[in-house]
Amino acid sequence: MNHPQISILMPVYNAQEFICETIESVLSQTISDWELIIVNDFSKDKSAELISAYSLNQKRIKLVDNTTKGIIPALSHAFNLSNGEYITRMDADDLMPPDKLKWLYETAKTSSKTVATGLVRYFADKPISEGYLRYEKWLNETAVQNKFGENIYRECVVASPNWMVHRSCFEKIIFPENLEYPEDYDLVLKWYAAGYEIKAINEVTHLWREHPSRTSRLSEVYQQKSFFELKTNHFINNELQKGEKVQLIGYNQKGKLVHSIFARNNIPIDIYEFNSETGNPIYKDVSFIQSAGKTILTNWPTENKIQQDITQFLIERGFEFGKNIWLF
Repeated sequence: MNHPQISILMPVYNAQEFICETIESVLSQTISDWELIIVNDFSKDKSAELISAYSLNQKRIKLVDNTTKGIIPALSHAFNLSNGEYITRMDADDLMPPDKLKWLYETAKTSSKTVATGLVRYFADKPISEGYLRYEKWLNETAVQNKFGENIYRECVVASPNWMVHRSCFEKIIFPENLEYPEDYDLVLKWYAAGYEIKAINEVTHLWREHPSRTSRLSEVYQQKSFFELKTNHFINNELQKGEKVQLIGYNQKGKLVHSIFARNNIPIDIYEFNSETGNPIYKDVSFIQSAGKTILTNWPTENKIQQDITQFLIERGFEFGKNIWLF
């Protein structure tokens, strides 16, 4: 098969514990017009040996070695070897529900500038932590409610192995080798800047395995500071005019990090707090804030009632999430 409809890009690093189950979930897809391009990212275990057993018996599975260590070079290398009209990514420790490729393809083909995604579900041998369950719930609510633009700077709104897009995206607009870490969030922010529409299927299209050796747990490039550097720089490039002042609500740890990045870029900023101390020169009381200025909100409690109160307060002052105020 020289020209499959779908190319699946899969970086692999030390995944021998899960890789066979992952590949079996790809082989179990309800559509068969796909190729799986696996890039061995300098694994030190038996991952390559296990994958080779599949590639010898399955022409749709191709195994190659990475040329430069890292997920970004692996994705770029896999894409350069791909033939599919539509591109998706898969992680070597996760699982595909049987209809994943069919559902994503049916949605992605509606437009060359559509990013298809769906819902996610974590699974593990041990109970999932509250933090991951909250992220799963938030991701799925964002998808169901189509609030991708509203939440674009809060967190990565599309799970890294849960999307499909026309290959022209990576040939003409976003070049895989130019992605920055964390690459999944950089890709989503670049889709946003390029005017791509993210469309979600109201079905679970990805089973996300939680385990202690996940790359996102161990690598510094997936920690909070890296995410804030990336999204704040995208915010500067996508939302601000030269010399435009920013309003920041919240001088907590996140707020201080955002403030430092703006200061480094010589961007003027006014800082506000909901509970300001009288006479404190660092920040102003939020009751004086003006909706004419673009605003970042880093104070966002977990309690629904307080969230609703803050939202109502901002609406009454002319703010609209995703338009002139963004959660960070």
